[in-house]
Amino acid sequence: FCIGHPADMAFYDVSAAQNQASPSTYSRGILAAYNSNLFIQLIWQDAPGITDPQFMIDLIIQDGGDTKTGNVQPLLVGPLNVFFVPITPTAGAASTLPYGGAAAWLCGGRAFGWKAYTPQQDMASSLLQDALSRFRCESK
Repeated sequence: FCIGHPADMAFYDVSAAQNQASPSTYSRGILAAYNSNLFIQLIWQDAPGITDPQFMIDLIIQDGGDTKTGNVQPLLVGPLNVFFVPITPTAGAASTLPYGGAAAWLCGGRAFGWKAYTPQQDMASSLLQDALSRFRCESK
C-alpha cells in the first residue's frame, strides 16, 4: 500500500525498530512519523471477512492510552468507507500536541488504523483527508 504524509516527514518501521528480526509485513505492521509539531502512526493487519473496521480505532488508541473526545463519524473518502473520531493524546504527548484524531478503514483484505497528534484542533481530520487522497492498496 501507499499512503500520503507531510513532505517533511518520513515513516519508519516501528516493528523493525522494536525487533530487527520481525519487521512489518504485508499481513501486519506499524509505521510512525514524527517531528516536534506532529506525530502520525499507522497500523494494519489481515482482516478477511471483516466488514466493520472500527475495532482498529480501539486498537490504535488503546496502545497509546489516548481518549476519544467525540463520537465516531463515518466518512466517505474516495472509494473508502472510513471511521474517524477526535482524540486527546496521552498526558505526555498532550503537553506539546494536545489534539488528535484516529481513523480506521478496510482495503485489500486488510484493516488499517491511523492516528495523529497535532498542535491545532481539527488538524488531524485534514491530515487524514490528505493521507487518504493518496492512499493506494492492492489485494495480495
